[in-house]
Amino acid sequence: MALVEDVISLLEKQDGLTVKEICTALNLEPSREKEVYSALVKVSRVLKRKGKKLVMQPPRCKKCGFEFDKPNPTKCPRCKSQWIEEARFFIA
Repeated sequence: MALVEDVISLLEKQDGLTVKEICTALNLEPSREKEVYSALVKVSRVLKRKGKKLVMQPPRCKKCGFEFDKPNPTKCPRCKSQWIEEARFFIA
């Protein structure tokens, strides 16, 4: 639960962070990105109880502009590019 609280306080201070930026700010190893993604699901639930909302700016393909529904895609289904702009998370 400490990771969830750390992510919430970080997102309240800084607006619009990617998972990599969250890992860097919290001094986490890059291999722990999956933990941050699962923590973001819990962050969403906690914020909902507080009357706030976790908002995701969806990832986009930098080549063709395709917007993804999932927060961590690996390849664009339209142009097959792997040049993906990461999702950014905000508290609203």
